Amino acid sequence: MRKVAVVILAAFCCICAGAQDLQVSADSSVLRFPGDRSGIVRFANKLRQCKNYPDLGVTILHIGGSHVQAGWFSSRMRHNFDSLGHYPAGGRAYIFPYPLAGTNFDRSYRVGYSGEWIGSLSSNPNRKMPVRPDYGITGIAAYTSDTCACFSLKLPRGVTGIHILGKGSGNEVVPYVIAGSDTIRCKRDPFIKGFVAEFSTELDSIVVEPRLKDGEYFMVTGILPEEAPGGVRYVSTGVNGARTTTWTERCPEFERELNQVRPDLVILGLGINDSACPPEDFNPERFKSNYRKLLKIILEQSPDCGFIFITNNDSWRWHRRRIVHNDNGTAVRKAMYELAGEYNGAVWDLFELMGGNGSAEAWREAGLMKNDRLHFTREGYELLGDLLYTALMRECE
Repeated sequence: MRKVAVVILAAFCCICAGAQDLQVSADSSVLRFPGDRSGIVRFANKLRQCKNYPDLGVTILHIGGSHVQAGWFSSRMRHNFDSLGHYPAGGRAYIFPYPLAGTNFDRSYRVGYSGEWIGSLSSNPNRKMPVRPDYGITGIAAYTSDTCACFSLKLPRGVTGIHILGKGSGNEVVPYVIAGSDTIRCKRDPFIKGFVAEFSTELDSIVVEPRLKDGEYFMVTGILPEEAPGGVRYVSTGVNGARTTTWTERCPEFERELNQVRPDLVILGLGINDSACPPEDFNPERFKSNYRKLLKIILEQSPDCGFIFITNNDSWRWHRRRIVHNDNGTAVRKAMYELAGEYNGAVWDLFELMGGNGSAEAWREAGLMKNDRLHFTREGYELLGDLLYTALMRECE
């Protein structure tokens, strides 16, 4: 553990040598427990068992907004479990072919496509979408009525099948999957809304063809590869602009799809968009109430899972075509500590770790935040992944 902290701190000092006002170290990255530690203790026990008996497996779900959709934060966490912790690598479960929706992702897998597609985010639905999506755990949808439309996936590891979440304009619309030398007509998925194809051998590259006729449409809301069980499975789902209500009010398939992963630990990074408003408009009680609705859904599927609440980073927000400082960081932080105490969860206090109110400017000067002082650069997100991993390992090893 000490070796991990030293490596991370050394890398951070190299990045930030020119930022005199920026002070942070791996030693200050800890989990705080306003209640008891029972949730993290259960997870830590499972994680240790997984290291010795990989087939048992353990699942982490990281849910958030643009910080998660960008992918660098969660990808760094996966890398650290594998390369630093030497835990057996698991799958990543749900993914989405983001280029179909014209939005960003981490490119840890490759997506190609042809034809015309229309994308929509559950956090900010596209009014040009001809059909209302049944959003699920990914919170994103892509629609096509193009008879020549298709998309391809190149995955980082082989899979034995694939679930294509979504729907068509009628029972006759069923996608085909080109899997090696096989062309497979999908079947209706008996467990989640969508389609499924089983492969005769393990593959890492496939092509999905809706094969539409004039007047038909096809919509995809996610992909769930069938991966080898076991290992540390780090599932991430983030939508640009997501709030605490995004999955509870706009994603009707979220609960059913969550049942397929049943996390042992949920990392919650929602709050930055809920609080992008003047202080007098932010209601901490409503914020906590919205969070409780999400936590209720999660606990119905995974009653024994633990929670880590990530406080908002210090940030700026848009106001009348200019950016101003977001003064709600302290209020959100207080609300998350209260929720963590209520649910026996942990808090990873990113707001404090950054340096508190006004610290975003120093992080921007250090090259770790973008000029909007809201989003991090790739180096910044990867540093967050290092620091959160360090804090979690203090409790697990």
